[in-house]
Amino acid sequence: MKTKIFFIISLIFLLLVHVQAQNNMEKNPVPFMGENRLYGFKDSVLDKVIVKPKYDKAGEIVNGFALVQLKNKWGFVNSLGKEVIKPKYDEALNFKDNLVAIQLAGKWGFINKEGKIVIVPAYEQANSISEGLATVKLNNKWGYINKIGKQIVRFSYDSAFDFHDGIAKVKLGRKLGFVNHDGVETVSPRYDGVWPFSDGMAKVVNNYAYGFINDKGQEVIPCKYDEVLDFHEDIVRVDNNYRYGFADKSGNEIVAPKYDDAYSFSEGFAGVSYNGKWGFVDKTGAEVIPLKYDMVTDFKNGLSLVEMNGKSFYINTKGQITTR
Repeated sequence: MKTKIFFIISLIFLLLVHVQAQNNMEKNPVPFMGENRLYGFKDSVLDKVIVKPKYDKAGEIVNGFALVQLKNKWGFVNSLGKEVIKPKYDEALNFKDNLVAIQLAGKWGFINKEGKIVIVPAYEQANSISEGLATVKLNNKWGYINKIGKQIVRFSYDSAFDFHDGIAKVKLGRKLGFVNHDGVETVSPRYDGVWPFSDGMAKVVNNYAYGFINDKGQEVIPCKYDEVLDFHEDIVRVDNNYRYGFADKSGNEIVAPKYDDAYSFSEGFAGVSYNGKWGFVDKTGAEVIPLKYDMVTDFKNGLSLVEMNGKSFYINTKGQITTR
């Protein structure tokens, strides 16, 4: 009796797993080309055809929808393979943040998941929503609108990019700057190159000289270095003329570029090299572990693997030889 019950339970379990697998896969169809050279959708595991090949082009499911093209017009199918927005647009992007940019009669606008026009096609170009805002082009200039079409950033830029952590890069002429979600130009376009903000700091470059600005647009580390790395533990490695040093987020040069090589900070220490020998400096710039090793590694869990006179061993943050 127990064996029979166990067999029935096992059978029910396997059946449920099979049904669940089918349901999951049918919610994630993949495009395929049929013998007629047209595209449809099928279950990627069971190889079951969900939509017979009838489209000229078909994309992958992105955010619940896939682009399909029929007779040079674009529409969408949902994650079940159902055609929810008929192919009638000249161009279309992928859905993002529940809206998608579409082109109709040469102008770009936005529709929602039901295919309803949310922002009337009136723009020369448009990109996908990014953190609630979209870059759009009007009268040959780029700006930003929100999800109901309200202008947030004026149309005055030659290029505009996606938002990341509330900040977006903009370009005017050949110079780059930043705007925020409120439409405020936090950094006027004055740099040859800018990098995304990370922990309140962004790398910038002018005339091949690198520095950093803070999220208020202040150039806290002047553009005077040949190269700068990313911040580690609030300190960044800088170099001039192939000599390496360190600066903090306030712009203080903790160590003027003087070393032949240097690592970024790890656990409060950074490996530095001069005349072929390695040691460590702390965050004050003091050489707390003498430069006498042939090789060192970053400190991890209080230990660094070093090499001297052909022998490898571990040292602690006081420079003492120790075991792992």
